Amino acid sequence: MLGAITVLLAILGEYIGMPSIVIPIPLMLLVYRQGFQYGILAAIAAALISSLVAGHVFSGLSIIIWGFVGVALGMALREKFSFAKLMLVGIVSNLVVIGLNFLLYSLIIGGNVLTDLLNMFVETLDQAIQMSESLGLQGEAIQQYESMKTFLPILLRVGLPSMLLLYAVSMSYVNLAIGRAVLRRLGDTSMPWMIPFSRWRLPGYFALLFAFGLITTSLTLGTTLPDWLQFLGLNAFLLSFYAYAVAGISLAWYYFQKKKVPTVVRIVLLFMLFTMQFVLMALVFLAVIDGFFDFRRLALGDEEK
Repeated sequence: MLGAITVLLAILGEYIGMPSIVIPIPLMLLVYRQGFQYGILAAIAAALISSLVAGHVFSGLSIIIWGFVGVALGMALREKFSFAKLMLVGIVSNLVVIGLNFLLYSLIIGGNVLTDLLNMFVETLDQAIQMSESLGLQGEAIQQYESMKTFLPILLRVGLPSMLLLYAVSMSYVNLAIGRAVLRRLGDTSMPWMIPFSRWRLPGYFALLFAFGLITTSLTLGTTLPDWLQFLGLNAFLLSFYAYAVAGISLAWYYFQKKKVPTVVRIVLLFMLFTMQFVLMALVFLAVIDGFFDFRRLALGDEEK
């Protein structure tokens, strides 16, 4: 059954755009409950059937590649790893999968996925600039697009390690969260987990990394810095910025729960985070301040109300 679900997810992913990150979950559950051998056999069978149904081998290759994450996490669960070790296994296996996907893209398409991605972004920005000019927009809007065109090559060339790490961390958490939810529905509550999301907080000294990254990244846009300093600064900024963004959402969620804010308002906040930059920046700086002042008194061991 789990093998059939894997095939279904792979086929749906091709036709309706379902992300490949859900493919490892059935295999993870299968390996955890039945063992390594059944996971490998199910992955191979699912890859063959998926290739036959889709009419090409790429669907099957996708299952084999992404199935590596599922098998690795399933074995880690079977060995009763702690949550930290589960995340480490997930991060490493997701990084391996990213490398395999890059290699597959290079062998099949014959190009560099990063170069093609950069060209696609630049072309999109050029189209946005042309559309803005045709609508009569001038000044700040055009300058923002031009700044993005200048910064994108630096981001992909210098900030790639932190972007890959952020992707691997987020995908590992999603895989484990969905797998945990399924196991709990099946009556299995043995999977280790972390503290509730509304209690996530970064320590005050983490702000030094954020300040270093913010300053060096700002200088990069206006001056020429040594390559090593540019590399350290941009990666430090990306890692710390998104860590504080998550911590800021956690801070807001804590007060939403405490004040019993309706779900609709919470959804509106999440929507604003992706559409209004100032809201995201406000939450980031609130999370930085919270690292020093501990608004929720988490260090004192206060329980959530």
